[in-house]
Amino acid sequence: MKFPHIRFDRADLLARWRRGDEDGGAKAPWVIALNVFVILALSGGAAAYAAMSTTVELTVDGKTETVRTFSNTVEEFLDSRGIELKADDKINVDLDDAPSSDEPVVIEYAKPVTVVVDGAATEQITYAPKVGDLLEDHGVTPDEDDFVSAKSDQKIPRKGLDIVVSSMKDLTVVADGQTQHLQTTAPTVADVLEEADVTLDADDEVNPGKDAYVTPDATLQVVRIVTEERTEEVDVPFETTVQEDPEAYEGQKTVVTPGTVGKATEKVNVVIADGQVRDRIVLERTVTTEPVTQVEKHGTKEPETVVGDDVWAKLAQCESGGRPNAVSANGLYHGLYQFSVGTWKAVGGSGLPSQASAEEQTMRAQMLQARSGWGQWPHCSAKLGLS
Repeated sequence: MKFPHIRFDRADLLARWRRGDEDGGAKAPWVIALNVFVILALSGGAAAYAAMSTTVELTVDGKTETVRTFSNTVEEFLDSRGIELKADDKINVDLDDAPSSDEPVVIEYAKPVTVVVDGAATEQITYAPKVGDLLEDHGVTPDEDDFVSAKSDQKIPRKGLDIVVSSMKDLTVVADGQTQHLQTTAPTVADVLEEADVTLDADDEVNPGKDAYVTPDATLQVVRIVTEERTEEVDVPFETTVQEDPEAYEGQKTVVTPGTVGKATEKVNVVIADGQVRDRIVLERTVTTEPVTQVEKHGTKEPETVVGDDVWAKLAQCESGGRPNAVSANGLYHGLYQFSVGTWKAVGGSGLPSQASAEEQTMRAQMLQARSGWGQWPHCSAKLGLS
């Protein structure tokens, strides 16, 4: 017997029949009713079939169909149809409600999408069934010549989709010492480089990355990377050993054995970016000439302080704070009386004035004053009333 305009929900019936079997043979009332329906249907009871079932209008993600069901609840109805609701999915009725021919069941799937418009990306959950609906929700109306990664009538799958829209842009490509200006709807850096006929080797770089989406007025900078293996001779710095010298003042240093720089041969990988060395990686190193350690003596003797009421003590206090080893900030003047090295030697001194004893410094200062007067110390002699 035929039932015109009715879709028989076989999956629903089969699922319910099997659940009845799992109860150990004790059929639920609806199962007994189902048996009665089968008997009536086979004997021509179309009216009985219509009375025991419900015709439901079901819309899933924009697709509508009419289904006749024997389910007691919407949840059972969806289960019989193999429809599983996930987090964020929408349904217009309560799952515990009974299916009704007066109230359609409408399900909207939640789909994760990324919408990229001229390089600006937005991630969201959408309920739009098709790409065109999604773009309309974003207020995006592509021009005829714009790049769109999917057709407007393409259905958005439940697992989601990335939609890329790229309009005409002015871009600049800098590569191999040349600059290109071009207008393009190409969405990614790689697409723009292909259009500009610029090929990247495996080690080459481009800023931004080649998989990045381009933005209006962007400049794409290509850097050519070359790695070379070289053999180079390099210096080996010498070490310094310090010995304490109790006879010299603190801050005084004497080189006993001068250090000598050694030599080494290195096999290296040199990374060159657009002609400039970016990195140097040593693969092998052989020292061919050992460096010679420098030996120095450093003074440990505490500085003496010249104390007294005589004019030389006052002059030393003014010039250097009474410190025999004092050195000016610019390194030109030394000792109690801030001798320059040239003046010190002119009065018979050797080495640095700050390395001589306080007594020798005072003696040579007196020699200088006898020869040239107090004007050799213009500031302090004026302050002390000596000139």
